[in-house]
Amino acid sequence: MESLFTVRNVQVQARGRCILSVPQLDLPVSQHTSIIGPNGAGKSTLLRALLGLHGTGVQLRGESVGSNLKRGQIAWVGQHGQYNLPLTVTEYVQLGCCPHGSWFKKAQAPTTKLQHLLDVFDLRPLAQQRIGRLSGGEQQRANVVRALLQNAPVLLLDEPCNHLDIRHQHRLMHYLREHHAEFSVVMVLHDLTMAANHADFIVLMNEGQIVASGTPQDVMQSDLLSEVYQWPIRRIEEDGRLFFRMDHHSVHSAVA
Repeated sequence: MESLFTVRNVQVQARGRCILSVPQLDLPVSQHTSIIGPNGAGKSTLLRALLGLHGTGVQLRGESVGSNLKRGQIAWVGQHGQYNLPLTVTEYVQLGCCPHGSWFKKAQAPTTKLQHLLDVFDLRPLAQQRIGRLSGGEQQRANVVRALLQNAPVLLLDEPCNHLDIRHQHRLMHYLREHHAEFSVVMVLHDLTMAANHADFIVLMNEGQIVASGTPQDVMQSDLLSEVYQWPIRRIEEDGRLFFRMDHHSVHSAVA
């Protein structure tokens, strides 16, 4: 398996405690990776480490991630965008076309791709509205479009479904799947069913460490998930798809 990212001996400290400790991790190229785990597991910290924000120890296709990383190789979608800008939606998403160091230059996205993405994510009716006046879900969709306009070969998304309704969550996942040949994706997700059915590779985390990594079929086992999330989780297989449900019977039995 060819590696997209290789992580070796990465540790991150915060407030006197270790919030991430990864001796070794390899993420496959040309696939979609989902990072899952409970709150505080270190998922976002790992994603930021892949971006080069937590020192050395990470390589992207053999090159150290950090100051030496070539521009335009990674596009980023964070949990919180910067929306207090005097820009329309169109102007905001076109920032994805700005070369580094040219923030005040007027960026121009290829019209066809720009209009296509605005249509895919239902933003064309809002194209001339100020980005700061949109709802949280509309702003997040604009954030995704801005990243896609970068045409980067690697896309890192930190909880990209935040604020999105069900329709737009699945529209985003289907778009990433349909365009899998254009970029590799590494994303943090909370929805286990969505992760299982849209990702090729799963990284399960807990307490800052990698508990397991591999295919959804191998990693997303009921016993392991229940242990990590400290809640009974039932795995259901139907028509080749995986579904995950809270096991109400086990919960009631435990409470009783």
